[in-house]
Amino acid sequence: MVLILNRFIAYYFSLVLLIGGLAYAPWVLASYDMFPSELVFVFVIVGGVSPTIAGLIAARLEYGKGGVKRLFDQFTRKGFSKLWFLAAVLLPLALAAFAILLWSIAGGIYALDLMKLAEFPPLLIASFLMNMWEEIGWRGYALPTLQKKHNALVSSTIIGVFWALWHWPHFAVKDSVMAVGYHNYLWFAIFLSLYSISYTWLYNCTNGSLFAVSLYHASTNAAGTILFIEGNVSHNIFPFYFLTVAILATVLVFVFKPDSLCRRAR
Repeated sequence: MVLILNRFIAYYFSLVLLIGGLAYAPWVLASYDMFPSELVFVFVIVGGVSPTIAGLIAARLEYGKGGVKRLFDQFTRKGFSKLWFLAAVLLPLALAAFAILLWSIAGGIYALDLMKLAEFPPLLIASFLMNMWEEIGWRGYALPTLQKKHNALVSSTIIGVFWALWHWPHFAVKDSVMAVGYHNYLWFAIFLSLYSISYTWLYNCTNGSLFAVSLYHASTNAAGTILFIEGNVSHNIFPFYFLTVAILATVLVFVFKPDSLCRRAR
C-alpha cells in the first residue's frame, strides 16, 4: 500500500501541529514557572481551536471561497436516523461502564455515586462547545479529504497518529492529568488511533455529520470526567478502557469492513 497525501492534507497536518504546538507551548512553560500563568488562558484557547484554524485555511486553499461553507455545512447533514445522535451520547457512557465492569471483575473496587450522573448533561453541553473545534478539523476536513485516496481504516489510523501528535503538550505539562490517566504517551497514541476508528464509523454512518461526531467527542470527555477523573481511578481503569476501545474497533472493522466502516460519507 502506498500512502498518498495530497498537498492540502499535508498543509492541514503541518498547520495544526505548528499552530497547536506554538499556542500550547506557553501552557507547558507556565507549568514550570517559565511563563506568566495569567496569560496562558488565551494561548490555550488558540491551541484548542487550532484544528479548526488549520481546517479553514486548508479548505480555503483547496475549495476556494466555498471551503468554509463546505466545512460548516456538515453540522446540518441529513439522510440518516436521528437515533444516531442518541447513540453518539450513550456509546461513550457504555464504553466507560464496560471498562469499569472489567476492572471490577479483575478485583478493582469502584463506588458509583449515582448523583454524579446529574452532572452529565451540563458537562456534555460544555464539552460539546469546546470539542467541536477539534472535530471541524479532524473529521470535518481531514477525514473526508483522506477518504478520497484511502479506505476508512487507513484514514482513521492516519488521523489517530496526527491527533495524538497534536496532544503532545498535554503530556509535557508538569503533573499532567493526561500523563497520569493514560500511563504514558505511547499508550495514549495507540489508544487514540483505535478510538479514531469509531469516530470514522459514526461519521460515515451519518453521511458525514459533524454534529454527531462532536456529540460523541463531548460525551467521551464528559463520561471520562465523571466516571474516571472525579473518582480518581483513571490510572487504574485505563488498561481496561484501552481493552474496551480495542474490542470496539475490532468489532467495527469486522462487521463494517475496512473500506467503508458503514458507508462512505459524501
